[in-house]
Amino acid sequence: MPPRAQKRRASATESNGTEDAPPRKTTRAPRKSGARGTNQRKGKNFMRVTNASSNKRRKVFSVEAKSRIKKHGADFVKFIDKETHTRVPRIGVEILKKDISPDLAGVLPWTSSSAALQGQSTQPYPKMILKALDNLQSDVRTCEGLVKQDNKIRAPNWMRWQQDINDLEDVSKHGLAMASKMINHFIMPDSHELPPKPSEGAGGVEHVAWDLIEEALPTMPDDIWGKIAQGHLKAFTGDLDQAAKMGALKYVEELQKKKQSDVVAFLLRVRCWELRQLNVIHRASRPSRLDKARRLGYKAKQGYVIYRVRVRRGGRKRPAPKGATYGKPTNQGINQLKYQRSLKATAEERVGRRCANLRVLNSYWINQDSTYKYYEVILVDPQHKAIRIDPRINWIVNPVHKHRESRGLTATGKKSRGLNKGHRYNKTQAGRRKTWKRHNTLSLWRYR
Repeated sequence: MPPRAQKRRASATESNGTEDAPPRKTTRAPRKSGARGTNQRKGKNFMRVTNASSNKRRKVFSVEAKSRIKKHGADFVKFIDKETHTRVPRIGVEILKKDISPDLAGVLPWTSSSAALQGQSTQPYPKMILKALDNLQSDVRTCEGLVKQDNKIRAPNWMRWQQDINDLEDVSKHGLAMASKMINHFIMPDSHELPPKPSEGAGGVEHVAWDLIEEALPTMPDDIWGKIAQGHLKAFTGDLDQAAKMGALKYVEELQKKKQSDVVAFLLRVRCWELRQLNVIHRASRPSRLDKARRLGYKAKQGYVIYRVRVRRGGRKRPAPKGATYGKPTNQGINQLKYQRSLKATAEERVGRRCANLRVLNSYWINQDSTYKYYEVILVDPQHKAIRIDPRINWIVNPVHKHRESRGLTATGKKSRGLNKGHRYNKTQAGRRKTWKRHNTLSLWRYR
């Protein structure tokens, strides 16, 4: 079978020739007229007649439908006009404008200001709309009356809760302050007065606090126990020349007791650094602890001298040449030997050797670090006239008190010797064996 492309007619653009292609000759025979063709022509004519008659009937029906619709429409319009004119009362334009708002009056056609409408005395207006307007106006008046009515009920203001909390705290603070003043007045009426009433310019919080406190104020008779006690106190204090007061050195003493506080710890650290830069034994212009020095006999007058000294901490190694010791094994120790006396007694002895012409009165601790302990030693000049004529200190002028620090006659020397007054003081804290036991026993705090 040849391909379909061979049967397709070539287009003008595809043909290479400039002339049109000749018409195609067919071999189909012409139609023959016979009985079949006659019958077909008769059927066509019959259909044409039938279609024409149906079109005529359709036109008649459409005309009748249109006339009926127009009739029903005219009847409906007449019915509406009849119902409108018979049931709706006529109302004047001015009355209608008075009943409705001005904005709505300009929009409605029957309230317009045209000449045609103004000529008419009355206009038709639906009764149902008028009744609805009357009901709406009555509801509006009722609502306005309810809104303007003050029933003393306020909705909670959620945005002001924080402010209310702050106001309540202020009221509590002012009330507490006023109550404290009142209590002090009841106890000591002459020393404390009642709190005054807040002025007009004061805040509302103060007035509220005053109102709350004023309601609880009792009537104060003249013979309350607070006034009586105050009178007795005045009577007793009047007999005294001067009330007892705590001196300045007492405050210094209390401050010195708090060595771990920030202030004292800082001072000790700075002074310790300064003492390390100075000589081992040097004279001080004034005591570092004036309260302690005065308790130990120091006076800020001529004849009294203060020396500072530092002593190395730790035990005392036996100075045996090349470690050679002689005697029994119990006495052959080199290390782990403790001095029988304290480091403060050593400090006094060294200062006494440096200042041989002075007498050691006492000493006290001032500072320490990991290597040294620092002490201040109070010395007295026995040749000074101010000392010799002072009956409270001239006992130290006697020759029997020369180098008393070397013979254990100072306070620290007597302590290391175990001396004190009383028949029950024997064998309490000192002695050769007691000191050795104390030095060689590890003693720790239970809660450390």
